[in-house]
Amino acid sequence: MPRLHKREWIIALVAVLLTLVVGIPTGIALAAGNTDTVSNNQCDDILGTGTPEYMYCQWMAKTPEDALDVVRFWARNDGEKLKEAVPYPGPILFCKDKNNKGPGMQGCAEDQQVLCKYDQGAGKYVCKDADGNITNPPAKACQGGEFDCSNGGGSSTSTRGETTSTGAPTPDGTSQSQGDPSAAPLDSSQAPLVESSTPPTELATPDGRSGDNGGNGDDRTQALPSSEPEPSSQPKPSATPTSTKQTLAAPNDATGKAAAAAVKLGMRVWIESELAPAWTAGKDQFNAAVASMAAQASRPGVVGVKFAQDLGYWGFKSADDVRRFVRDASTALRAALPAGKQLAVDVVVPELGCGSNEPCQAALRAKYPLITRANVEKYVLTGDVDHVNVSSGLFASEYAAYKITPDKALRNQWIGVRARGWDTRVHIGAREVGLAHSGADKLTAEQAEAAAKLRVDLPLQAGVQTVMLWTHRQNWDGATWRILDEGLKTNTLWKALQARKGLGRMAVTFDASDPEVGVTQDLNKLAEVFDEVYIHSQ
Repeated sequence: MPRLHKREWIIALVAVLLTLVVGIPTGIALAAGNTDTVSNNQCDDILGTGTPEYMYCQWMAKTPEDALDVVRFWARNDGEKLKEAVPYPGPILFCKDKNNKGPGMQGCAEDQQVLCKYDQGAGKYVCKDADGNITNPPAKACQGGEFDCSNGGGSSTSTRGETTSTGAPTPDGTSQSQGDPSAAPLDSSQAPLVESSTPPTELATPDGRSGDNGGNGDDRTQALPSSEPEPSSQPKPSATPTSTKQTLAAPNDATGKAAAAAVKLGMRVWIESELAPAWTAGKDQFNAAVASMAAQASRPGVVGVKFAQDLGYWGFKSADDVRRFVRDASTALRAALPAGKQLAVDVVVPELGCGSNEPCQAALRAKYPLITRANVEKYVLTGDVDHVNVSSGLFASEYAAYKITPDKALRNQWIGVRARGWDTRVHIGAREVGLAHSGADKLTAEQAEAAAKLRVDLPLQAGVQTVMLWTHRQNWDGATWRILDEGLKTNTLWKALQARKGLGRMAVTFDASDPEVGVTQDLNKLAEVFDEVYIHSQ
């Protein structure tokens, strides 16, 4: 935990404040449909005054002018004010009892506690025991040079409550858990229950309409698919595998060739597949699927793997099953993948689109109990995954019943995600399905630009890392869905996306086994717009 010098504090604070000027107000203003500010009333509409996120929304709602005034105050006269305001670190609490496992100081007797406070004169933390006598902190704390450890040898006792392997200690002595400390240990002998499910049946469209499978009108209103197969309807017992690191060779199949070509084009590459069917089928199939994904991801230039789409929306009967699946998949993949590779999943949280409309929230929680906000946060904000893509546009007709338009639902969702601080726990991306079409694209230039602003610009300005667009090409329900037109022909939407190439934040899904013209030709075209590609692994 290195300390910054005074000038470094100035630079750091100014950088943070400039982020407020450029990033937060702009994104939140756009999310509210106003390029200047978000009023308290709009925070009310989106979050409600009784929610924990409300105060955060108010804080984010500061205008660029307000934030710039703060920057000017602290930067005035070469940062004179900031130089005077020397940072004063807060106290840190340790537990001498080596058997104390937390979280935090839970279970630590008072006479075993060591309180360390920062001494400005000494430039270090000075620690005292429960009787007020100066003492050393545990030996681990002495390794960084921030603590006064001159009072005899450092103890080998636990530090800050010595959290379990699933938790990370924090400066205030509490534990920031990366897992659920109250959850029971995994029982690998239990077979997860699975129900057969169908992919999404309706989605919002760029012009605000929604459709179903049976429509004969504009192809853009037809149902859009889930690209992964459904899980087996006859699950067998599964077990958490005990994978070991081994030298992996990247396959030279269609997926491998596509990954190599995309890396050569300078694109960031993810390998995506759905592990849930293999998990439900049993240990052998699960281990084989994990090994296959790990081999595909071993190629230099591959960021990592995405192992679930719209997690919990289909294929499971209980939240416990979903949680066990994520834990098993995370454990197995982290053991099998080369170091540094990331894990990603897609999620969908219907209630976030409701904003502060409580009847809407209650109805969607009841209808989709496995993907309530509370459950999804337990699946993906506990350290098992690194990157979470949040899908949108799947529940347009249900929002419409509460007079919530698709664009309003999008704004509700992204402000809700940002206000709850998801981006402080994982990398957040958007998974956008509303820009693909079947047949020829029929959008005018103005309609295409409006669609791109809503479905690309809005999530990015709300703080997401990337916007992943479904799809380059996929057959679904008797039609072929694309972003480009047939034969890699450019359309008005493509031109609108090309104008955003400089952002470096757009991704696309790609099935190497079914290219439009050929793997190389298709990827060369996609690289005109996208800097990232999710390659589907069979």
